[in-house]
Amino acid sequence: MIYLALGSNLRGDFANSVQLVQAAIDNLPLTGAHVVKRAPLYASAPIGPAGQEDYINTVVAVRSLVPAVALLARLHALEAAFGRHRAGPVVWGPRTLDIDIISYHQEVHRFRAQIPHPRAVSRAFVLQPLADIAPGWRHPEYGTPIAELLAALPMQARVGLKRL
Repeated sequence: MIYLALGSNLRGDFANSVQLVQAAIDNLPLTGAHVVKRAPLYASAPIGPAGQEDYINTVVAVRSLVPAVALLARLHALEAAFGRHRAGPVVWGPRTLDIDIISYHQEVHRFRAQIPHPRAVSRAFVLQPLADIAPGWRHPEYGTPIAELLAALPMQARVGLKRL
């Protein structure tokens, strides 16, 4: 199974963040990723520069025959179609759409793609929705169950996470 994390905290040309994330999920088949399961939406406090709006986050389980690196490129194209601009001076700044591959068939990729996503284990806004749809998931590199990863998060990482 492939797990994708989606997030948004900038209004797009036609929608707010909730609508953008839902529309992005509806358009995932255009990338070759077919949604099998959706986690609930969560609001989360932003990581990065002050003054940002809260993020809307979720995780989806998808099936795809597209290789990991090619799928990531297609997801980046979908982000761009939703107004995402990757080049910019602000690290972890606001964005209309962010899609990350959290896990790709339990494989590990470190060349041309970082899969599993290297910061997923430290982010409640990824781990909680992932646990909602895949309670038996284990980290591909460490073998750690999702419940242990969630329990190991510091309280600060959980602050501001709200299920919508």
